[in-house]
Amino acid sequence: MHLVLISLLFLILPLHLNAEPLSLPLDKGRAELNQYIEYIEDKNSTLTIQALLQNTLDWQPNSNQTFNKSYNDSSWWLRLHITNPDQGDIKRLIEISYAVLDYVDVYIVSDGKVQDSYHLGDKHAYHQRVIDHRFFIIPVQWKSHQSLEIYLRIKSSSAVQAPMVMWDEQTFYGFDTTRTILQGIFFGTMLVMATYNLFIFFVLGERTYLLYVGYVLCMPLFLASLGGYSFKYLWPTLTEWNDRAIVVFLAGVVVFGAAFTRKFLLVSHFAPRLDHLLRLSFYGGLTLAMCAFILPYHYNIIAIIIWASLACILALVTGATCWRGGLSTAKYYTIAWTAMLFGGLVLALNKANILPANLFTEYATHIGSSLEVVLLSFALAERINIERRLRYEAQEQTLITTRRINEELESRVQERTQELEALTQQLRDLSNTDQLTGLCNRRHLESSFYDEWERAKRYQRDIAVIMIDIDHFKTVNDTHGHLVGDDCLQEVARRIQEGVRWPSDLAARFGGEEFCILLPETGLKGALIVAERIRTLVAATPVTTRSHSLSITISAGVYSLVPSEEKSIDQTLNFADKALYQAKDKGRNQVFSELAA
Repeated sequence: MHLVLISLLFLILPLHLNAEPLSLPLDKGRAELNQYIEYIEDKNSTLTIQALLQNTLDWQPNSNQTFNKSYNDSSWWLRLHITNPDQGDIKRLIEISYAVLDYVDVYIVSDGKVQDSYHLGDKHAYHQRVIDHRFFIIPVQWKSHQSLEIYLRIKSSSAVQAPMVMWDEQTFYGFDTTRTILQGIFFGTMLVMATYNLFIFFVLGERTYLLYVGYVLCMPLFLASLGGYSFKYLWPTLTEWNDRAIVVFLAGVVVFGAAFTRKFLLVSHFAPRLDHLLRLSFYGGLTLAMCAFILPYHYNIIAIIIWASLACILALVTGATCWRGGLSTAKYYTIAWTAMLFGGLVLALNKANILPANLFTEYATHIGSSLEVVLLSFALAERINIERRLRYEAQEQTLITTRRINEELESRVQERTQELEALTQQLRDLSNTDQLTGLCNRRHLESSFYDEWERAKRYQRDIAVIMIDIDHFKTVNDTHGHLVGDDCLQEVARRIQEGVRWPSDLAARFGGEEFCILLPETGLKGALIVAERIRTLVAATPVTTRSHSLSITISAGVYSLVPSEEKSIDQTLNFADKALYQAKDKGRNQVFSELAA
């Protein structure tokens, strides 16, 4: 009904009023300028200040309290005619209190000539502003009895609004200080609430509080970006991000709000259908946040405002439904979101040029979100009390379940026994491994050698042994240090393991720089092939250590036999070791076997 009356009132107002010139000095240090504005729409953005000064155009009087053309692609030229009727110079500040206009070009004209010009807007780096302020502040000075025309060209992908006030400097800075203090109280309150609930999250480990912290942080960041504080204090040179931040943080409000609502109100239990819509709200908010980096801001901001308004309504409906379903904490939630919905809808209607721009419509979201944060804190406190009661009831239930737990104890002990056996096997594996090279150690080699020896003796199968020694390894240690020597041992071990192909073959570190390879089911010819392959792998490329690249070679001795009662493992290792030393005597970097000689 109120909107109908307002619409009828607009219809009976004259559509073409001549904007009256404003005379100085100002009463009470300030004057609203919106009623003195004349404007022209430049749909193609082709008009220049010279064209305006040289041609007579059809200027339209501004019939609104605040110049507001909502979202569009046009450029808008605004004109003010202000006269100083007194003796003496007068200096004033013109404030455009809408911080997210992209381009605001200002031309101050005297006697048909441009006297001063300023190029403002959030598409310019913050430091380029003529006056350091989050809003657009234009200094203007009149000489005695001088008349000035002030032209402004405004183009923006955000809502085209220009709430304009003219101030004397003392009044402006006094008012701005009060306004900044109030804003500081708001942002400080939100930060305190976020910190408090983050502390509760760390104490209780309940994810609901973390989601609430995300919501509480995104809301002031959105309002700070919309109000110009973020551009001034956080990213004064990031002009592209400044637009995107508004969309991202408002989308964050939707995302965290939806996730918090689902978790806090147990929506999947009390209202399953609404839970699906909240999921949609969550993923829609994420999508719009990502679109902020892809699509133009003009489309993103319209989409996120609509989506956020719908999300507010959905949250309110969800709270009311859960309240009716018997969830006691939902009453605080519902009242809180009523306040938030009211503030959010007022802001949305203001940006859509349905409600006029004034202090109430501009700060309705601040008021609503502050009330919401306080009320939701009551809701979270109520939840803590409920959880305490539930914990007490859970203790009673624990006494009942203890009997069942005792019955399950035997099976749990069995599971634990199996885990211990697995752990024992892991420890056994560790005890069989050389910690430096990762190969089997000598103890495991001897144990495995005995098993393979007995098997080969029983079935009269070949078994082969390769003894390997790194050439000139002592020189490497003496020259480059033991750490480099360790690097060489590790790399040689890796190449030895690479040269061993069959699963039954076993490579081990025998001691120091000496290695041993056990090859079951392998004759002399096969063992020589394996040894030569490993020698080639080691010599092919230098070894990269922590400080040098070193060329490393190895010598290898090979021995193969069919085990019998007359032969032993120690004899076999001794023959392979002798073959190794013959390989060294013959010049190193080679494979030798007495059986093949």
